[in-house]
Amino acid sequence: MIQATGLTSTPRRNQPPVVDDLTFEAPAGRVTALLGGPGAGKTTALRLLLQLDRGHGSAFFRGRPLHRIRRPAHEIGVLLEDVPGHPGRTVRGHLRMLGAAAGVPAARADVVLDVVGLTDLADERLGDLSTGAERRLGIAIALLGDPHTLVLDEPARGLSARETAWLYGLLRQFAAQGGAVLVATENAEGAIRVADQVLTLESGRLVADQPVDEFAQTRLRPRVVVHSPLVGRLAAVLEEEVHAARQLAEAKAEEEARAAAGLAAKAEAAKADAAPSDVAEGVDVTKDEGAGPKVRKRAIWRKVRKAQPAARGAAVGAEEKATAEAAANDKAAQPDDKAPKPDHKTAKSDGKAAKSDKAKKAAPAPVPVPAASVPAPAADADAAVARTGVVAGAEEEPVPAVADPFSVVRDDETHISVYGLSPASVGETAYRHGIVVHRLVEETADLGPGTSAGARARDPEAPPLRLLPKLRFPGPAWPMRYELRRTTGVRTGWLIGVAAIVASLLASVLLARAGGVGELHRLTGWPADLPLPPVAIAAGLLGALAFGDEFRFPALAATRDAVPRRLGLLAAKFAVCAAGAIMLSLGVIVLDSAALLLLVGGNAVPLPGDWPELVVGVFGLTIGSSWAGLLAAGVFRSTALGLATLLAVPILAVPVVQRAAEDPSLRTLAMLPHRLRAATLDRPPSMIDRGLAVALRLASQPVGQALMLSVAVLLCAYALTGLRGRSTRQ
Repeated sequence: MIQATGLTSTPRRNQPPVVDDLTFEAPAGRVTALLGGPGAGKTTALRLLLQLDRGHGSAFFRGRPLHRIRRPAHEIGVLLEDVPGHPGRTVRGHLRMLGAAAGVPAARADVVLDVVGLTDLADERLGDLSTGAERRLGIAIALLGDPHTLVLDEPARGLSARETAWLYGLLRQFAAQGGAVLVATENAEGAIRVADQVLTLESGRLVADQPVDEFAQTRLRPRVVVHSPLVGRLAAVLEEEVHAARQLAEAKAEEEARAAAGLAAKAEAAKADAAPSDVAEGVDVTKDEGAGPKVRKRAIWRKVRKAQPAARGAAVGAEEKATAEAAANDKAAQPDDKAPKPDHKTAKSDGKAAKSDKAKKAAPAPVPVPAASVPAPAADADAAVARTGVVAGAEEEPVPAVADPFSVVRDDETHISVYGLSPASVGETAYRHGIVVHRLVEETADLGPGTSAGARARDPEAPPLRLLPKLRFPGPAWPMRYELRRTTGVRTGWLIGVAAIVASLLASVLLARAGGVGELHRLTGWPADLPLPPVAIAAGLLGALAFGDEFRFPALAATRDAVPRRLGLLAAKFAVCAAGAIMLSLGVIVLDSAALLLLVGGNAVPLPGDWPELVVGVFGLTIGSSWAGLLAAGVFRSTALGLATLLAVPILAVPVVQRAAEDPSLRTLAMLPHRLRAATLDRPPSMIDRGLAVALRLASQPVGQALMLSVAVLLCAYALTGLRGRSTRQ
């Protein structure tokens, strides 16, 4: 169950808030639709509900706020925008990666793929999916953690009619199993088809909270959408003819009302003249005949009063027909001013007429067919009355509510919407006046509260639904597994590694042939013009991608601003980046040594005495570069800025460290590693002592000092930005 109270977005300067004091409930077991046009505040309301935007108010999911839910993926399934995934990742790999972050087994990915009908596309890449398949994948992601609540923003966007019907069936099935569904949509007809409760937003405020049946009766009505280059002329012709039809209907109604009143007066006078000469056996019959005109008179005036508003809509023809029926029956009953004395034959004939009137009243009235000359239904009813003359049903009850009033709305330069007329009438009028119509279709339009409604739309034939099994024991999140799947699931990391190794091989061979460089530059292919060796730059780029892709393709959260900053995820990224840097460095050293031996000769690879320190130094340099790129991308939320920060370390930070080391006031601190190493050489060093000495020696180098300083500063900045983002979201 979702409970939102007083949701209000933070207003921009000199502008009202997009969402203002929004309070609603979305109970479990029901589908709730949040309906509104563009700019009504639907998406902002959902973002406030999920604490993605800054604002006021509170939201509870089964009685708990979002920041108190330990495992949000098991409670809330979210689909706000397009599927946030790397386009080079496969569908199955993407779901397995998210499943590792949510703590669900890898087999769950195949289960949800079968539910949404994407099993055949499991090995397709996200960038190759169609719009409909991508929306299906978004639904699969929302269902992956077996949530209790679904929060979806325009889930049917881009789906075909068949896929939309399938989606609505799936959401209804999810609600039938006890889940709560909140769907934001602009389509009123779609809201009727899927929702049990409809919340209507206008300018960020809740204007209606209605059950779907009440909504269908007050918000929808049919319209005819016309596409033509001469829509202005067609609109003028339609309005002119309908106005003429209304005037004609009103004139005929008034004339028939006067005629009916005259007939009633004549009947009363005839009754008064015939009353003294009544015979005994005909008294009852005369009384009945005298009561008949009174009843008919009241029915006539009731229908005449209703004929005035009904003449503006499609039901005016039926009402005029009822009036004409009553008048014709009165005329047939009393054709002249003379009232003959009733006898037994007259009574029998009147009894037969009454029976025929009752029979005709029980029969349904015929539906008038629109005439070619007048598009309004009133003219059709008048023509029918003129042809038939006598129609039954004069004593029937008042007619039901009138149809929607006629109106023409100009949508744009080539489109109009016609309300209150049938497509046949509009097309007939356009044909008679020589107006070219490119497209004419009947639709159902939402015109806001207080408008008479149309019927619920029929769902097209949808594919069969598949049941989604429940997770019995959802496990904890596995950030390490998530990071491994994220790193190895796309070809970008592999291509960067291969490019770094190839560049190192070429540079190493060229440097060895040229001569004049040390072992470190030859083994790593490090030209003097580069601030860092290619392997360190590649490691830094991989580290920058570790967080840069999270913001560019935010798979773990709905938007870029909500990328989680959990300690477990950061530790997993540190570990994976360090392991990747070590493997890349080891591969570069081994392959460069083999290439030098084969292509240059044995003298090109002199084995230094401190080769362990050399190897450890390369490892430390690549690990520090990867961590610096990782933290910089996490702070600046960009891969490019993360790599730029890494390259700025040797260019800007190393000279600063060197100048600081040359300062006499800092010389004691700068020479501390050398003094510590000299102290450790006075006694036989152990493995721990030697490792510590190597680490101190590496740290004493300017590049090592700059990397350590940069990593420390970026780690502090990352912690500060993480705390600030958490405080603003809460």
